[in-house]
Amino acid sequence: MTAEQVVTPAVEVTADLIATLVDRGGYIHPLFRPSAQELAAGTSAPLPGQAVLLLAGGLVEQSGALERAVALLELRQVRFLRMVRAGDVLHVNLAPGEGRSTRSGKILREDAWTVLDASGESVMEASAVMLVRVADEGS
Repeated sequence: MTAEQVVTPAVEVTADLIATLVDRGGYIHPLFRPSAQELAAGTSAPLPGQAVLLLAGGLVEQSGALERAVALLELRQVRFLRMVRAGDVLHVNLAPGEGRSTRSGKILREDAWTVLDASGESVMEASAVMLVRVADEGS
């Protein structure tokens, strides 16, 4: 049996958010750090793929979809489909996969995460392997 699909709340990607994630993440590639001249010309830095994945994880967490999660065990087949820039509004569609029981009584489940922009275009797809408690197991 699979759980129902979850659509997370949306987040707007701002220039300040990009700058914060680039600075905190220590990204040094020039693509993520436009020069003063480029900034003056209106060039904006894209959001690094790892930061898109981080935002997706935060949105999934905030949605409550992980309330029974014990651990994220693996990310599989992460695909970045297009650049994310300031002004984009993102949300995640999470489609829980079939679960299988572990010896410890937990469930091992592979969920599909699709990050979409406001127009419904996919910007990232990932498969997240989660260890979760069964529904009637206590907190």
